Amino acid sequence: MPSSTKPIVVALNPLHPQALALASEHFDLILPDSDRFEAWREQAQGMLTISAKVTREDVEESTQYGQLKYVAKQGTGVDMLDLAALREAGIVVMNTPGINAQAVAELALGLIIDAARKISSTHARFYAGESISKADGWEGQTLFGKTLGLIGGGDTGFALARMFQSAFHAHIILYDPFLSSADLQKWGRGIPTTDFTHTSSFEKLLKESDIVSLHCPLTKDTKDMISAEQFDIMKRSSILVNVARGGIVNETDLEVALREGKISGAGVDVTVVEPPTTEKYGSLCRAGCIITPHYGAAPAEVQEATCLAMVQHMIDALEEGNIRNRVV
Repeated sequence: MPSSTKPIVVALNPLHPQALALASEHFDLILPDSDRFEAWREQAQGMLTISAKVTREDVEESTQYGQLKYVAKQGTGVDMLDLAALREAGIVVMNTPGINAQAVAELALGLIIDAARKISSTHARFYAGESISKADGWEGQTLFGKTLGLIGGGDTGFALARMFQSAFHAHIILYDPFLSSADLQKWGRGIPTTDFTHTSSFEKLLKESDIVSLHCPLTKDTKDMISAEQFDIMKRSSILVNVARGGIVNETDLEVALREGKISGAGVDVTVVEPPTTEKYGSLCRAGCIITPHYGAAPAEVQEATCLAMVQHMIDALEEGNIRNRVV
């Protein structure tokens, strides 16, 4: 296809090499290091974004030129996009849910095991030169037969539930007031009914769970969903894991809960400020929280698959008018 006839698409982030090759075949592509990048709002008919923030100002400026029609987002989360502004402008937003679910669930499982058995903290003590012996006292807890509470029943939560239940003969409690009947049936098929409870009570999940794992989007309703009040309800032996979005957990209250022994451990792959730094989060780490830099979907094969899906969504939309995984 001649370059002059290709639709103009801006990539707000660098693309995986395979996705870049595919996008270059179909689009007149504006990349972040291009001389044309500053003028993308005037030209682009489509937008590819991985983690870039898209503001109301971006949308309004693009709307002045009437070019932007589609936004394709890698992964599931769209909290970096001003959805209200995009909706008002009539711009279609698509994401690529489910593709990275297994990878993110595996990291969540790793954080649970790490927090339970104190692997990272013990390694840090050893590396710092401390002499460590099991004769020094009890450390950590086992996971067999424990109860995993999941907030959010999407693909990642489901993948984690299946792995955790199978590995540890655990009981699963799910809280998700927005779960469809079809999705609930999927849970019923994937988890033995004797080991699965779907509850409408957030408090019940907090009271009964040995591990509380978050798999919900960040919205005005879920911001600070886990704060001091919730930590007071949770078991003192419990573990909190967040691989969803920073901001769902109040980080100040989490540090207090860890220091005061209201919960026994925590692991987060997402923070309010990203990427996390030791200046910002060193105190939280020292309180007993394991922090990773939002890399649940970082494995190369996952990045390739999700980035290719994002580009394919844009191809289908611009060339065929076929909208997949529409968010707005």
